Amino acid sequence: MVQSQVPAVEGAVRILTFLKDRNHRPWGVSELSRSLQLNKSTCFNILRALARHGLLTYDGGTKKYALGSALIALGGAASVAASRADVAKPFLQDLFVELGLTCLLGQRFQEQVIIVDRVEAQDAFRITIPIGQALPLGQGALGRCFLAHLPETELDRLWARGVLAKAERRRGPRYPQVKKALEEVRRRGFAESFGEVAKGVNAVAAPIFGHRGQVILAVGVIGFSSFLPPRKLARCGRKLREISGLITRVMGGQARP
Repeated sequence: MVQSQVPAVEGAVRILTFLKDRNHRPWGVSELSRSLQLNKSTCFNILRALARHGLLTYDGGTKKYALGSALIALGGAASVAASRADVAKPFLQDLFVELGLTCLLGQRFQEQVIIVDRVEAQDAFRITIPIGQALPLGQGALGRCFLAHLPETELDRLWARGVLAKAERRRGPRYPQVKKALEEVRRRGFAESFGEVAKGVNAVAAPIFGHRGQVILAVGVIGFSSFLPPRKLARCGRKLREISGLITRVMGGQARP
């Protein structure tokens, strides 16, 4: 699948990678724009934006930029996600052997769910979601696992931002209906999805909890509706609830009552 590029994002990635590969030493706007063949004004704007978010630091004396401390926090979060994925991997593999469906491990990042691991068949006819793929937090079974355990104040904020509703909000569910559906997810211990993220594709997922009772990951399976029909979702959901409970205990977590 051909993916469109966002020039500013591409430029930011090139700048960060360039500085990483040059022993992290500071560089000025002119030398960076020449080295990366970026328009000087574009390069300057990207550098300022990265510095505002702490991804770069700016020295007013030398007028040069270097890698910022925010990258340490991001790297730490990525390391934690990777170590958690390592713990969950054997469970994903067992789940795949038993169900024969693509198995996913998702982690929330702001208003998205990022796929941090997967196990899938190697058949030509299959659903594939790459590691690193971002899915909408407000749609699908994985996202619902996180939403179901959020404080009401945060749900209110997400609803106000349109995260919990589809673009055609007038035809979509009202907020009380959304909250009632999330209460049902908490009660059952798993979430279902019917063609929300992609037409003709169903999914079911269950939350994995951390030591404070917060949802840190969600484990799910996804399949074409012919292989994962509505009547099969509840059985898969109960299995996922069992597996997520095992992963929670292995990670030292504790589910909320």
